[in-house]
Amino acid sequence: MPHESDQSKSRIIWVDLARAVAIGKHVMAKNSRLTALDSLRGFGILLVVLGHTSWSAGLVSWIFSFHMPLFFIISGMLFHERQFLDSFKKKVARLLIPYLFFGIVTFAYWALIERRLRGGGSGSVTNALTNIFLARAGTSNYPQNAVLWFLPCLFVTEMLFLGIFTFVKSKRAIRYDWAVAATLVTVSFSSIMVMHSFDLPIDRLRLPWALDILPFSTLFYCIGYLLSRFLMPCIRKSKPQASLHVAYAAIGMAGLGLLRVFDELTGLSVNLNDASTSNPFWMLCAALLGFISSLMLCVAIDCRLLQFLGRASLTIMCVHEPVKRVLIFVMAKILGMNTDALRANLVYAMLVTVVTVAICVAVHLIMDRFAPVLIGSSRHNLASQGKARA
Repeated sequence: MPHESDQSKSRIIWVDLARAVAIGKHVMAKNSRLTALDSLRGFGILLVVLGHTSWSAGLVSWIFSFHMPLFFIISGMLFHERQFLDSFKKKVARLLIPYLFFGIVTFAYWALIERRLRGGGSGSVTNALTNIFLARAGTSNYPQNAVLWFLPCLFVTEMLFLGIFTFVKSKRAIRYDWAVAATLVTVSFSSIMVMHSFDLPIDRLRLPWALDILPFSTLFYCIGYLLSRFLMPCIRKSKPQASLHVAYAAIGMAGLGLLRVFDELTGLSVNLNDASTSNPFWMLCAALLGFISSLMLCVAIDCRLLQFLGRASLTIMCVHEPVKRVLIFVMAKILGMNTDALRANLVYAMLVTVVTVAICVAVHLIMDRFAPVLIGSSRHNLASQGKARA
Protein backbone atom coordinates (compact mmCIF):
# COMPACT_ATOMS: atom_id res chain seq x y z
CA MET A 1 0.00 0.00 0.00
CA PRO A 2 2.75 2.58 0.77
CA HIS A 3 4.31 1.70 -2.58
CA GLU A 4 1.01 2.33 -4.37
CA SER A 5 0.61 5.62 -2.49
CA ASP A 6 4.07 6.76 -3.62
CA GLN A 7 3.24 5.80 -7.21
CA SER A 8 -0.01 7.76 -6.98
CA LYS A 9 1.79 10.85 -5.70
CA SER A 10 4.37 10.50 -8.46
CA ARG A 11 1.63 10.27 -11.09
CA ILE A 12 -0.02 13.40 -9.67
CA ILE A 13 3.24 15.37 -9.95
CA TRP A 14 3.84 14.30 -13.56
CA VAL A 15 0.22 14.99 -14.47
CA ASP A 16 0.67 18.49 -13.02
CA LEU A 17 3.80 18.96 -15.13
CA ALA A 18 1.99 17.87 -18.28
CA ARG A 19 -0.98 20.09 -17.43
CA ALA A 20 1.26 23.08 -16.73
CA VAL A 21 3.06 22.68 -20.04
CA ALA A 22 -0.25 22.15 -21.88
CA ILE A 23 -1.83 25.23 -20.30
CA GLY A 24 1.27 27.21 -21.08
CA LYS A 25 1.17 26.01 -24.67
CA HIS A 26 -2.44 27.12 -25.14
CA VAL A 27 -2.21 30.45 -23.34
CA MET A 28 1.20 31.37 -24.65
CA ALA A 29 0.08 30.72 -28.20
CA LYS A 30 -2.29 33.64 -27.63
CA ASN A 31 0.46 35.79 -26.15
CA SER A 32 3.82 35.41 -27.85
CA ARG A 33 5.32 38.06 -25.59
CA LEU A 34 5.09 35.73 -22.61
CA THR A 35 6.38 32.82 -24.67
CA ALA A 36 9.60 34.58 -25.61
CA LEU A 37 10.20 36.16 -22.22
CA ASP A 38 9.31 33.00 -20.29
CA SER A 39 11.87 31.13 -22.39
CA LEU A 40 14.38 33.85 -21.61
CA ARG A 41 13.64 33.55 -17.89
CA GLY A 42 14.06 29.79 -18.16
CA PHE A 43 17.42 30.22 -19.84
CA GLY A 44 18.40 32.79 -17.23
CA ILE A 45 17.52 30.59 -14.26
CA LEU A 46 19.61 27.74 -15.68
CA LEU A 47 22.53 30.16 -15.83
CA VAL A 48 21.85 31.22 -12.23
CA VAL A 49 22.02 27.64 -10.93
CA LEU A 50 25.09 26.80 -13.03
CA GLY A 51 26.82 30.03 -11.98
CA HIS A 52 26.25 29.21 -8.31
CA THR A 53 27.42 25.61 -8.78
CA SER A 54 30.52 25.87 -10.95
CA TRP A 55 33.87 27.19 -9.78
CA SER A 56 35.21 27.57 -13.31
CA ALA A 57 36.41 31.18 -13.12
CA GLY A 58 35.90 32.07 -16.79
CA LEU A 59 32.43 30.53 -16.95
CA VAL A 60 31.27 32.15 -13.70
CA SER A 61 32.55 35.60 -14.76
CA TRP A 62 30.74 35.23 -18.09
CA ILE A 63 27.46 34.23 -16.43
CA PHE A 64 27.65 36.93 -13.76
CA SER A 65 28.26 39.62 -16.37
CA PHE A 66 24.64 39.45 -17.56
CA HIS A 67 22.45 36.89 -15.78
CA MET A 68 21.00 39.13 -13.04
CA PRO A 69 20.72 42.24 -15.27
CA LEU A 70 18.74 39.97 -17.60
CA PHE A 71 16.04 39.39 -14.97
CA PHE A 72 15.72 43.10 -14.16
CA ILE A 73 15.50 43.95 -17.88
CA ILE A 74 12.73 41.37 -18.38
CA SER A 75 10.81 42.82 -15.41
CA GLY A 76 11.12 46.31 -16.87
CA MET A 77 9.82 45.10 -20.22
CA LEU A 78 6.73 43.72 -18.51
CA PHE A 79 5.93 46.94 -16.63
CA HIS A 80 2.26 47.92 -16.72
CA GLU A 81 1.00 51.17 -15.27
CA ARG A 82 -1.49 50.41 -12.49
CA GLN A 83 -2.96 52.13 -9.48
CA PHE A 84 -0.16 52.15 -6.89
CA LEU A 85 -2.01 50.38 -4.06
CA ASP A 86 -3.30 47.67 -6.39
CA SER A 87 0.18 47.07 -7.75
CA PHE A 88 1.61 47.07 -4.22
CA LYS A 89 -0.77 44.29 -3.17
CA LYS A 90 0.03 42.23 -6.28
CA LYS A 91 3.78 42.57 -5.78
CA VAL A 92 3.51 41.64 -2.10
CA ALA A 93 1.71 38.46 -3.12
CA ARG A 94 4.07 37.77 -6.00
CA LEU A 95 7.40 38.60 -4.36
CA LEU A 96 7.31 39.20 -0.60
CA ILE A 97 5.17 36.25 0.51
CA PRO A 98 7.48 33.78 -1.31
CA TYR A 99 10.47 35.69 0.09
CA LEU A 100 9.30 35.32 3.68
CA PHE A 101 8.27 31.70 3.23
CA PHE A 102 11.50 30.52 1.60
CA GLY A 103 13.56 32.75 3.87
CA ILE A 104 12.11 31.18 7.01
CA VAL A 105 12.12 27.60 5.70
CA THR A 106 15.69 27.70 4.41
CA PHE A 107 16.82 29.46 7.59
CA ALA A 108 15.29 26.70 9.74
CA TYR A 109 17.00 24.01 7.64
CA TRP A 110 20.35 25.82 7.73
CA ALA A 111 20.27 26.66 11.45
CA LEU A 112 18.96 23.32 12.72
CA ILE A 113 20.55 20.84 10.29
CA GLU A 114 23.15 22.07 7.83
CA ARG A 115 25.05 24.36 10.20
CA ARG A 116 25.36 21.58 12.78
CA LEU A 117 26.62 19.12 10.15
CA ARG A 118 29.26 21.66 9.15
CA GLY A 119 30.29 22.12 12.75
CA GLY A 120 29.11 25.74 12.90
CA GLY A 121 31.19 28.69 11.78
CA SER A 122 29.25 29.24 8.56
CA GLY A 123 27.48 32.41 9.68
CA SER A 124 25.66 34.06 12.56
CA VAL A 125 22.26 32.55 13.37
CA THR A 126 21.02 35.80 14.92
CA ASN A 127 22.17 37.88 11.95
CA ALA A 128 20.64 35.47 9.45
CA LEU A 129 17.30 35.47 11.29
CA THR A 130 17.04 39.25 11.68
CA ASN A 131 18.16 39.75 8.09
CA ILE A 132 15.08 37.96 6.79
CA PHE A 133 13.25 41.13 7.80
CA LEU A 134 16.07 43.64 7.19
CA ALA A 135 16.77 42.14 3.73
CA ARG A 136 20.37 43.33 3.48
CA ALA A 137 22.13 41.79 0.50
CA GLY A 138 25.42 39.93 0.75
CA THR A 139 26.33 36.28 1.29
CA SER A 140 27.24 36.87 4.95
CA ASN A 141 23.74 38.22 5.60
CA TYR A 142 22.04 35.28 3.86
CA PRO A 143 24.22 32.27 4.77
CA GLN A 144 21.18 30.02 4.41
CA ASN A 145 20.20 31.22 0.91
CA ALA A 146 22.32 33.93 -0.69
CA VAL A 147 19.99 34.60 -3.64
CA LEU A 148 17.06 35.81 -1.54
CA TRP A 149 18.23 39.44 -1.89
CA PHE A 150 16.76 39.50 -5.40
CA LEU A 151 13.09 39.41 -4.33
CA PRO A 152 13.01 42.43 -1.97
CA CYS A 153 15.32 44.28 -4.35
CA LEU A 154 12.95 43.71 -7.28
CA PHE A 155 9.97 44.68 -5.12
CA VAL A 156 11.56 48.00 -4.11
CA THR A 157 12.70 48.67 -7.70
CA GLU A 158 9.26 48.09 -9.18
CA MET A 159 7.47 50.14 -6.54
CA LEU A 160 9.96 52.98 -6.87
CA PHE A 161 9.64 53.08 -10.64
CA LEU A 162 5.84 52.94 -10.52
CA GLY A 163 5.71 55.65 -7.85
CA ILE A 164 7.98 58.02 -9.78
CA PHE A 165 6.27 57.21 -13.07
CA THR A 166 2.74 57.91 -11.81
CA PHE A 167 3.81 61.01 -9.85
CA VAL A 168 5.57 62.61 -12.81
CA LYS A 169 2.66 61.82 -15.12
CA SER A 170 0.16 63.26 -12.66
CA LYS A 171 2.15 66.50 -12.46
CA ARG A 172 2.68 66.50 -16.24
CA ALA A 173 6.29 67.39 -15.54
CA ILE A 174 7.57 65.32 -18.47
CA ARG A 175 5.72 65.11 -21.75
CA TYR A 176 6.80 61.63 -22.86
CA ASP A 177 6.59 58.44 -20.78
CA TRP A 178 9.95 57.17 -22.01
CA ALA A 179 11.64 60.32 -20.71
CA VAL A 180 10.94 59.22 -17.12
CA ALA A 181 12.80 55.95 -17.65
CA ALA A 182 15.59 57.67 -19.59
CA THR A 183 16.08 60.14 -16.73
CA LEU A 184 16.23 57.31 -14.19
CA VAL A 185 18.76 55.47 -16.38
CA THR A 186 20.97 58.56 -16.35
CA VAL A 187 20.62 59.08 -12.60
CA SER A 188 21.20 55.39 -11.82
CA PHE A 189 24.26 55.05 -14.03
CA SER A 190 25.70 58.27 -12.61
CA SER A 191 25.20 56.88 -9.10
CA ILE A 192 27.03 53.69 -10.04
CA MET A 193 29.89 55.74 -11.50
CA VAL A 194 30.14 57.71 -8.24
CA MET A 195 30.12 54.52 -6.16
CA HIS A 196 32.82 53.04 -8.38
CA SER A 197 34.99 56.16 -8.64
CA PHE A 198 35.09 56.80 -4.89
CA ASP A 199 35.31 53.09 -4.06
CA LEU A 200 32.56 53.37 -1.48
CA PRO A 201 32.70 50.59 1.17
CA ILE A 202 29.39 49.02 0.20
CA ASP A 203 30.48 45.60 1.44
CA ARG A 204 30.97 46.96 4.98
CA LEU A 205 27.69 48.87 5.22
CA ARG A 206 24.84 46.99 3.60
CA LEU A 207 21.54 48.87 3.50
CA PRO A 208 18.13 47.36 4.41
CA TRP A 209 15.97 46.04 1.60
CA ALA A 210 18.92 45.93 -0.77
CA LEU A 211 18.82 49.70 -1.23
CA ASP A 212 22.55 49.71 -2.00
CA ILE A 213 21.81 47.64 -5.12
CA LEU A 214 19.02 49.99 -6.20
CA PRO A 215 21.16 52.00 -8.68
CA PHE A 216 22.01 48.75 -10.51
CA SER A 217 18.50 47.28 -10.43
CA THR A 218 16.85 50.57 -11.45
CA LEU A 219 19.31 51.01 -14.30
CA PHE A 220 18.49 47.65 -15.86
CA TYR A 221 14.78 47.81 -15.04
CA CYS A 222 14.44 51.16 -16.83
CA ILE A 223 16.51 49.88 -19.75
CA GLY A 224 13.99 47.02 -20.00
CA TYR A 225 11.14 49.51 -20.07
CA LEU A 226 12.82 51.48 -22.85
CA LEU A 227 13.67 48.36 -24.85
CA SER A 228 10.07 47.17 -24.64
CA ARG A 229 9.01 50.05 -26.87
CA PHE A 230 11.14 48.65 -29.67
CA LEU A 231 11.27 44.91 -28.97
CA MET A 232 7.68 44.17 -27.96
CA PRO A 233 6.16 44.91 -31.38
CA CYS A 234 8.64 42.46 -32.90
CA ILE A 235 8.18 39.81 -30.22
CA ARG A 236 4.37 40.04 -30.44
CA LYS A 237 4.45 39.18 -34.14
CA SER A 238 3.84 35.64 -35.25
CA LYS A 239 6.67 33.15 -34.87
CA PRO A 240 9.52 33.55 -37.36
CA GLN A 241 9.79 31.22 -40.31
CA ALA A 242 11.74 28.03 -39.80
CA SER A 243 14.58 29.33 -41.95
CA LEU A 244 15.02 32.27 -39.57
CA HIS A 245 15.34 30.06 -36.51
CA VAL A 246 18.79 28.96 -37.62
CA ALA A 247 19.83 32.57 -38.25
CA TYR A 248 18.53 33.70 -34.85
CA ALA A 249 20.28 30.81 -33.11
CA ALA A 250 23.54 31.52 -34.92
CA ILE A 251 23.42 35.23 -34.03
CA GLY A 252 22.51 34.46 -30.42
CA MET A 253 25.31 31.93 -30.00
CA ALA A 254 27.78 34.25 -31.70
CA GLY A 255 26.76 37.09 -29.41
CA LEU A 256 27.19 34.99 -26.28
CA GLY A 257 30.55 33.75 -27.55
CA LEU A 258 31.59 37.33 -28.26
CA LEU A 259 30.55 38.24 -24.72
CA ARG A 260 32.88 35.54 -23.35
CA VAL A 261 35.78 37.03 -25.32
CA PHE A 262 34.75 40.54 -24.27
CA ASP A 263 34.77 39.56 -20.58
CA GLU A 264 38.24 38.04 -20.88
CA LEU A 265 39.71 41.00 -22.76
CA THR A 266 38.30 43.60 -20.37
CA GLY A 267 38.74 41.54 -17.20
CA LEU A 268 35.16 42.44 -16.36
CA SER A 269 33.73 41.33 -13.03
CA VAL A 270 30.13 41.94 -11.99
CA ASN A 271 28.37 40.92 -8.80
CA LEU A 272 25.06 42.63 -8.15
CA ASN A 273 24.74 40.84 -4.82
CA ASP A 274 27.78 42.85 -3.69
CA ALA A 275 26.70 45.97 -5.63
CA SER A 276 30.06 45.89 -7.38
CA THR A 277 31.62 45.91 -10.82
CA SER A 278 35.13 46.43 -12.11
CA ASN A 279 33.91 48.84 -14.79
CA PRO A 280 30.36 50.30 -14.96
CA PHE A 281 30.50 51.05 -18.68
CA TRP A 282 31.76 47.58 -19.63
CA MET A 283 29.11 46.12 -17.30
CA LEU A 284 26.39 47.97 -19.22
CA CYS A 285 27.76 46.79 -22.57
CA ALA A 286 28.01 43.19 -21.39
CA ALA A 287 24.48 43.20 -19.94
CA LEU A 288 22.97 44.51 -23.18
CA LEU A 289 24.95 42.11 -25.38
CA GLY A 290 24.05 39.17 -23.13
CA PHE A 291 20.38 40.11 -23.04
CA ILE A 292 19.95 40.59 -26.80
CA SER A 293 21.94 37.45 -27.64
CA SER A 294 20.01 35.35 -25.12
CA LEU A 295 16.68 36.68 -26.39
CA MET A 296 17.50 35.76 -29.99
CA LEU A 297 18.67 32.32 -28.92
CA CYS A 298 15.48 31.70 -26.93
CA VAL A 299 13.26 32.84 -29.81
CA ALA A 300 15.12 30.39 -32.05
CA ILE A 301 14.92 27.46 -29.60
CA ASP A 302 11.16 27.87 -29.03
CA CYS A 303 11.23 25.22 -26.28
CA ARG A 304 8.14 24.64 -24.13
CA LEU A 305 10.25 23.10 -21.39
CA LEU A 306 12.31 26.29 -21.25
CA GLN A 307 9.08 28.30 -21.04
CA PHE A 308 7.93 26.15 -18.14
CA LEU A 309 11.24 26.66 -16.33
CA GLY A 310 10.73 30.37 -16.83
CA ARG A 311 7.33 30.24 -15.16
CA ALA A 312 8.85 28.21 -12.31
CA SER A 313 11.92 30.45 -12.08
CA LEU A 314 10.94 32.08 -8.78
CA THR A 315 10.72 28.72 -7.02
CA ILE A 316 13.96 27.53 -8.61
CA MET A 317 15.64 30.76 -7.58
CA CYS A 318 14.61 30.36 -3.95
CA VAL A 319 15.15 26.60 -3.57
CA HIS A 320 18.27 25.76 -5.56
CA GLU A 321 20.93 26.99 -3.10
CA PRO A 322 20.35 24.50 -0.25
CA VAL A 323 19.51 21.71 -2.71
CA LYS A 324 22.71 22.38 -4.64
CA ARG A 325 24.83 22.28 -1.47
CA VAL A 326 23.41 18.91 -0.46
CA LEU A 327 23.93 17.44 -3.94
CA ILE A 328 27.52 18.66 -4.09
CA PHE A 329 28.26 17.11 -0.69
CA VAL A 330 26.62 13.77 -1.57
CA MET A 331 28.19 13.55 -5.04
CA ALA A 332 31.65 14.38 -3.68
CA LYS A 333 31.30 11.57 -1.12
CA ILE A 334 30.16 9.09 -3.78
CA LEU A 335 32.98 10.00 -6.16
CA GLY A 336 35.59 10.29 -3.43
CA MET A 337 36.38 13.86 -4.48
CA ASN A 338 36.92 17.13 -2.73
CA THR A 339 33.89 19.42 -3.17
CA ASP A 340 36.12 22.16 -4.60
CA ALA A 341 37.50 19.80 -7.24
CA LEU A 342 34.00 18.62 -8.10
CA ARG A 343 32.74 22.18 -8.62
CA ALA A 344 35.78 23.03 -10.75
CA ASN A 345 34.88 20.15 -13.10
CA LEU A 346 32.41 21.52 -15.66
CA VAL A 347 30.80 18.14 -16.40
CA TYR A 348 30.06 17.46 -12.73
CA ALA A 349 28.89 21.04 -12.21
CA MET A 350 26.43 20.70 -15.10
CA LEU A 351 25.21 17.36 -13.72
CA VAL A 352 24.59 18.95 -10.31
CA THR A 353 22.78 21.81 -12.08
CA VAL A 354 20.46 19.46 -13.97
CA VAL A 355 19.57 17.40 -10.89
CA THR A 356 19.12 20.54 -8.78
CA VAL A 357 16.72 22.07 -11.30
CA ALA A 358 14.78 18.79 -11.52
CA ILE A 359 14.33 18.71 -7.74
CA CYS A 360 13.31 22.38 -7.70
CA VAL A 361 10.74 21.71 -10.42
CA ALA A 362 9.27 18.89 -8.33
CA VAL A 363 9.05 21.26 -5.35
CA HIS A 364 7.39 23.86 -7.56
CA LEU A 365 4.77 21.41 -8.85
CA ILE A 366 3.91 20.18 -5.37
CA MET A 367 3.59 23.68 -3.96
CA ASP A 368 1.73 24.95 -7.00
CA ARG A 369 -0.83 22.24 -6.40
CA PHE A 370 -1.22 22.50 -2.62
CA ALA A 371 0.02 25.97 -1.60
CA PRO A 372 0.32 28.23 -4.68
CA VAL A 373 0.11 31.42 -2.61
CA LEU A 374 3.47 30.61 -1.02
CA ILE A 375 5.26 30.71 -4.36
CA GLY A 376 3.35 33.65 -5.82
CA SER A 377 1.92 31.29 -8.42
CA SER A 378 -0.42 32.45 -11.18
CA ARG A 379 -1.15 28.89 -12.32
CA HIS A 380 -4.86 29.17 -11.54
CA ASN A 381 -5.09 32.40 -13.51
CA LEU A 382 -3.49 30.67 -16.47
CA ALA A 383 -5.90 27.76 -16.12
CA SER A 384 -8.94 30.05 -16.09
CA GLN A 385 -7.59 31.90 -19.13
CA GLY A 386 -7.08 28.59 -20.91
CA LYS A 387 -10.66 27.46 -20.16
CA ALA A 388 -12.10 30.79 -21.19
CA ARG A 389 -10.34 30.67 -24.54
CA ALA A 390 -10.90 26.98 -25.24
